[in-house]
Amino acid sequence: MKIGILADEEQFMIDVANLLRSRNYEVEYMRLKYQKLPLPTDYKLIIDRFSLYDNFVRTIVKALSLNGVYVINNPFSNICDDKVIEYTICQKLKIPYPFTFVLPQENTAEDVTAQVETPNLDSVIEGLQFPMVLKPHDGYAWTDVIIVNNPDELKRTYENLKRTHVLLLQQHIPYKLMYRVYCFGQKETLFVRYDPASKTYLVDDCSAIQDIKKKIEDCTKKLNKALDYDFNAVEWMIDNDNNFFLIDAFNETPELLPESIPRIYYDQIVQKFADLAEQRYNSNARNNVPFDYP
Repeated sequence: MKIGILADEEQFMIDVANLLRSRNYEVEYMRLKYQKLPLPTDYKLIIDRFSLYDNFVRTIVKALSLNGVYVINNPFSNICDDKVIEYTICQKLKIPYPFTFVLPQENTAEDVTAQVETPNLDSVIEGLQFPMVLKPHDGYAWTDVIIVNNPDELKRTYENLKRTHVLLLQQHIPYKLMYRVYCFGQKETLFVRYDPASKTYLVDDCSAIQDIKKKIEDCTKKLNKALDYDFNAVEWMIDNDNNFFLIDAFNETPELLPESIPRIYYDQIVQKFADLAEQRYNSNARNNVPFDYP
């Protein structure tokens, strides 16, 4: 039985595949085509870093999972990918998260306007302290994340974005530090410091967050267990009073470029990911599904 990889020819997965092959596992990149049902397979494990881009791939991966192939990450929980869901899960788990409003996308269709009320921004911002952050509810990689410094800036920015996005208006965290915490198998973590101003990863011994590191680690593991994610990168902001806030819960296919992340971290991530794949391959584990299935 083989290990299949659904991914572009990215260096990270090439390195993971080579490490697994050095351990005598048969690993190959998958190419999916039209399929006759039920789906046959000779894969025991699939590493999926592509189905988020394509509906055909996504549905095939789900079917293979139901047929007993273990998929990293679980294709049935790997759709929890917007920040409203993120906020709600964090609230349930008592994980610190910035104060947040959700604002609807503008839609002029009559059947929609009858059901969705246009927000009165004067009512929304009453009592809020600026600056605030306005960003898409399904945003990725800091795209269209805008700091608004007063009510007029908020109104102008919302007018520019409301036709294309469901938006979040969120408390701005004046951060001292930011960490991306990689989580493997819901049990292991790796802290990597990130500087948003320069968009660079930094080597850091985490000494500045020693008092809260265990709490952040526990929250990260708890979140990934709730999501049933085998692999995820969770982003945390730490303010000047050492309060920590989760700002991004879902990054299950993080970009991992050996030229952008310090090599000491990159090599560890490759190693830990390969260890995770090997562990899942050699277990009888199956992905959790949202219904009873023998």
